[in-house]
Amino acid sequence: MTDVPSGDGRRARRQRSRDLAVEAMLDLLAEGVIRPTAQQVAERSGVSLRSIFRIFDDVRSLHEAATEHHLARVGHLFRRIPAEGSLVERVQVTVEHLTRVYEEVGPVRRAAVRLAPESEVFAARLRDARSWARGELDRVFAPELAGRPERAAALEALLSFEAWDQLRQGQRLSVEEGRAVLVGGAQSLLA
Repeated sequence: MTDVPSGDGRRARRQRSRDLAVEAMLDLLAEGVIRPTAQQVAERSGVSLRSIFRIFDDVRSLHEAATEHHLARVGHLFRRIPAEGSLVERVQVTVEHLTRVYEEVGPVRRAAVRLAPESEVFAARLRDARSWARGELDRVFAPELAGRPERAAALEALLSFEAWDQLRQGQRLSVEEGRAVLVGGAQSLLA
């Protein structure tokens, strides 16, 4: 029989409790809980409130850990969008790709927007996401945007997470309906 040092068992339990709390936070956000509390996370995860505050300094650091975990899960979506094909094909592929990203990151992104004024971590993540999207739009639609900064700005606004969120949450459009709106708008703007 091999003896396991007691510190290893504690470390493993702490890591398991951390993972459970992070998953609970992500589940609550996905269910539309606007500001999950430590108590809600404790109840959902089965981890005591006391343990949560031993693992995390505060609720914001729990949010940050959940965001990092979520980004590791969805990071593969932040890839290059194909830039080949006709304008119609490029618009279609771009809208499909961006909206798939937006659907995956929506609940965590909404939380990040609320917390960004108080957290450089969230503010930086939002800047990174915007920079990635703008870079992809500039690359995929380079011929249509050349020398047209106002057109580039309009396209970025039209195909932003905020516009998608308005279509999905504000106007209650389905994914297909929202995509049709964005495809039509982008084609009109770029033609």
